[in-house]
Amino acid sequence: MPSPLKNKKKIELLFRLGEKKSSDVFECRCLSSSEKEGEVRFVVVAPKKNFPRAVDRNKIKRRMREIVRKQSDALGDSNFNWFLFIYLSKEILSSKEMEVELKGVVSSL
Repeated sequence: MPSPLKNKKKIELLFRLGEKKSSDVFECRCLSSSEKEGEVRFVVVAPKKNFPRAVDRNKIKRRMREIVRKQSDALGDSNFNWFLFIYLSKEILSSKEMEVELKGVVSSL
């Protein structure tokens, strides 16, 4: 089961050095880390610029975390173990639409 990545320095490292994959709705940055091999860690981001209300950002992040949890097998099969998912869309999509988009991004890894 994937666990959250909370260390600020590690997240910045992921932003700078991570391999980038994107779709219309999501951007994924992934990095292979030698720390605790096989353990999948992830971060989800909903930009304040696109969603000024915290309620909306939290809703998006909750949905994204649940989708990532469901996709844990696909994430574990990839060559990476750190992931950063950024929500790019300007409007809030339904959970099913988000899941389809995220599956597409994860499958391209």
